[in-house]
Amino acid sequence: MPLADACAEFLEEIRQQRTVKTVAQYTTALDYFQASCPSVSLHAIDRQHLMRFMVFLAEQKHLAPRTIWTKVAIVVQMLKANGITKLLKHRDWPRFVEKVPQAYTAEELRRFFAACDRRERVLFEFFLGTGFREKEVQYATWKDIDFQENTARVTAKARWDFIPKTWEEREVLIPDHLVESLRCHKAAANPDCPWIFPSANGCVSYHFLSECKRIAWRAKLNCGTCHTKQGHCHRGPYCANWFLHKFRATYATNQLRAGTDIRTLQVWMGHKDLASTMRYLKAGYGKDLLARVNQAFAVITAVEEQRHQEENTSAVAAKVPPPSDQSGASYLP
Repeated sequence: MPLADACAEFLEEIRQQRTVKTVAQYTTALDYFQASCPSVSLHAIDRQHLMRFMVFLAEQKHLAPRTIWTKVAIVVQMLKANGITKLLKHRDWPRFVEKVPQAYTAEELRRFFAACDRRERVLFEFFLGTGFREKEVQYATWKDIDFQENTARVTAKARWDFIPKTWEEREVLIPDHLVESLRCHKAAANPDCPWIFPSANGCVSYHFLSECKRIAWRAKLNCGTCHTKQGHCHRGPYCANWFLHKFRATYATNQLRAGTDIRTLQVWMGHKDLASTMRYLKAGYGKDLLARVNQAFAVITAVEEQRHQEENTSAVAAKVPPPSDQSGASYLP
């Protein structure tokens, strides 16, 4: 079978299972793979073709190691679907640094919300109070909110081709403050519009990220050092430190600091495996945990304090003049 035919068949299966955005990512990866090894049949693919593909992505497409890993994984998935497995060894895969999830500080959030107008404030309170992904907020409807039970749901919307990322609907408890904000927001909303945060013409909004960056710019929260494709962040709303997924990370971090058990948080976040949720433990350190760490090392602290006390005693003793007799003569020669 020609490689192009195998890729086309695989993509047709993906279209029936995944979102349009995911299909586009798969298409790009497989197009790159065919460009890196043209005129090769499917079953002629071997380890060297995959290794050359990684070089092609790095040198020709200038992709980062994490992106290269993702695109190689898509190609390996296509090969596996056609019965070709175990071409790459563990050491062959590109290495990349697994970053610790970033969370906004309390002071950053205070300044950010102070710069919001009424609608913006409710929107980003929703991001922060639910932990929803961007697309889940875009397709959130008033039917997904239960004001009596303080819950927000992620539900499939077949009419608009929206499917939850993990193919599972879920329900999240939301704080009283957010419920009251949503009540006021609904009272002023168009009753004929199903979306909670629609665009100006009543459709699904795709501009939440740009809104976030504009608010950070108004609040003077840009770091002033990063340079993105849009421009340098000391010149406009382009700061790379302000992005929507960071609200989700802040949600998870705050839940862990408040004592929410990790299994419950896994369900609320919509994670398939516990390992995805456990990443946020790294960012969930708080003052309570710091107190426990200090207590665990109390024995070392006590030894250090005793050593410093002995050193101070020795220093004071060294400064005391030697005793003398009544005539004032020193006992020392």
